[in-house]
Amino acid sequence: MTANPPANLTLTFNGINGRTGDYLMPAQTVEQLVAAARGEDVPQQLKSELAAKRREVAEGHYGIRHGHDASKLEEAGWGVIAPENVSPAVLEALKPLIELRKAQAGAKKEHYFRQFTGPARTGASGQRLPRGYRAGESKDEFLSYHGMGPGLADPERIPYYLLLVGNPEEVPFSLQYQLDLQYAVGRLWFETPEEYASYAQSVVAAETGKVVLPRKAVFFGTENPDDPATRMSARDLVAPLATGLPSMLSQGSLPWSMSLLRGEGQANKACLAALLNGPDAPALLFTASHGVGFPADDPRQLPHQGALLCQD
Repeated sequence: MTANPPANLTLTFNGINGRTGDYLMPAQTVEQLVAAARGEDVPQQLKSELAAKRREVAEGHYGIRHGHDASKLEEAGWGVIAPENVSPAVLEALKPLIELRKAQAGAKKEHYFRQFTGPARTGASGQRLPRGYRAGESKDEFLSYHGMGPGLADPERIPYYLLLVGNPEEVPFSLQYQLDLQYAVGRLWFETPEEYASYAQSVVAAETGKVVLPRKAVFFGTENPDDPATRMSARDLVAPLATGLPSMLSQGSLPWSMSLLRGEGQANKACLAALLNGPDAPALLFTASHGVGFPADDPRQLPHQGALLCQD
């Protein structure tokens, strides 16, 4: 989308209401979308940061503090942010992943790895130690407590790569998105410690070479003739990626095989299930389709929210 889209441009969104079969969000003009976005009062500090982010997009940006390479974990740093009262069982479940990141990020300096967990406490010399996120705390309050304010990310104070742990009631989306203006932020949210443990073990196994998948990439895209959203994603997203990525991925010594599964007879549920869990699961799977959403009072929301809607 261009910086100044035409006034009559209609935006079509992915997402299907699982109860009614209609779109989760109806098609909107740019003016309607802008009006909805302006309905929420934005604090002045956040407006300033958003304006700075927009300038970075237009003019280029400086990344993180000078002297640090954002592509190197041992220079950019890594940290985990959990609620102040996070369950010890969750942190124990994540221990394999945390230990791996500690070895990677703290390779040059120990403090490039940080755990923002637990209650407030002080060190032997009286200095503040990192603590977890407090309910109701703003992004600025959290950063300020740890000696950081707006501006370029500084790994000497707070690592550039941050992993939030917890649901949006414990760690709100607003904190995540506002932190993401300065940092590279992701989130983990599972229902049980066992699920956290499974995730951590899987990541460690993949990154330490214990799991090796064939160099195969599959691009999967639904395309319904009466549905502008999937027509556009298949034509303007999936197909160009499947065409353009092979040359990039095959530049190394070991070539990749590529497959494009698009539309009727290919992008179906049985095929997707085999790609996810079958013996020939690819190393890279890219999907573009509708996600299914349910109203808050629907009993299917928790088990099925976000399910991928296939061609069939």
